[in-house]
Amino acid sequence: MAIGNRPQVIAAKDVSTAVDHAVKLATEKHKVKFGPDFSIGPGIIMGRYLLESATALNQAEQLATEITQHVNGQGAARAAGTAPHYEPAVLIRNGLILCGFYPGPIVDIQERF
Repeated sequence: MAIGNRPQVIAAKDVSTAVDHAVKLATEKHKVKFGPDFSIGPGIIMGRYLLESATALNQAEQLATEITQHVNGQGAARAAGTAPHYEPAVLIRNGLILCGFYPGPIVDIQERF
């Protein structure tokens, strides 16, 4: 199989490292606190939980956008044009706010009869 035909594979460690750096920048800029762990929420949303549940939704969306923009711009795979493009996402569940992203666009492939 030719290299160009291989499915894209990204190590969770690489994504986690990029998120750590993006969260550090967002924390310094917005003076908010995030949980220490990289999380994958229900479905495929990846990011970090805010420790301040009183954060307004519009601020959570801004944080998710900034984190995603930073992660999208990181690494050799991005420079080579082979990394996936992430879309900002916010998940609010059980009083927790996960600011992050999901891989997008997600293609739906269907067979027609």
